[in-house]
Amino acid sequence: MSVRRLGITLLRGARRTVAAPVPPCFMTRHMPHLFSAPGMFFGKKKKGGKAKAAKEQKSDSSDEASGATEVDLEIHEEEMGMLIDDLQNDLRKFRAGRASPEMIEDLNVRAYGASTPLKSVGQIAVRDAYNLTVTVHDPSLLDQIDADLRNSDVLNAATKVEGNRVVVTFPKSTKESRENLVKQVKKECDQFKTKVRKVRQNALDDLKAAKLTKDEQFQMKDEVQKITDDAIKSIDQILEDKSKDIMAM
Repeated sequence: MSVRRLGITLLRGARRTVAAPVPPCFMTRHMPHLFSAPGMFFGKKKKGGKAKAAKEQKSDSSDEASGATEVDLEIHEEEMGMLIDDLQNDLRKFRAGRASPEMIEDLNVRAYGASTPLKSVGQIAVRDAYNLTVTVHDPSLLDQIDADLRNSDVLNAATKVEGNRVVVTFPKSTKESRENLVKQVKKECDQFKTKVRKVRQNALDDLKAAKLTKDEQFQMKDEVQKITDDAIKSIDQILEDKSKDIMAM
């Protein structure tokens, strides 16, 4: 017979463990040295003892195979944390001030039949406050990279080819352009909220598959919701800070 354990991991990293009481039969069957000694006798040996023990052992194995006996929320919490890190990295490309390589280095372009980050096919440098240059390692990719940057959905900039470089020119910042940029940031944040909620659903699915009591299920669902709420609040704060930064330019 297995002792069921319920592991709960909070955002602060602490873990609480709730264990079911150990039944007397577990003690007598698995730790007989605590209850017997040479010369002591507790009754006649029952027939079929080995068969009964084998049957119980088989039942225990089946019980464990039919569902998880432990649920750890740490994995799902870490997934949400990684999503927030990814969001912060993605938002680096949304800037209303001076042009910087971070604005375009992670944009995907087509090269050799595959999609790849711009920084892997060229060297990005700052020409001035509104212009970046991309020195392409392979000149045969110039036209393709120029077209991909010019047609990018997230890059509001003009491009042109100069020698073995692509020049990316950003328009001067206006109130309207900054407001449009904030809208793009909000859209990006909303997409990551959807990803966080998907992680929450995966956690709830794990709870359904686990062999927990109703009280344990309720307790764990509450913890899942707390973790999710904290992740959503973090995204909202990132959106607020980024929007203020853009509008202040």
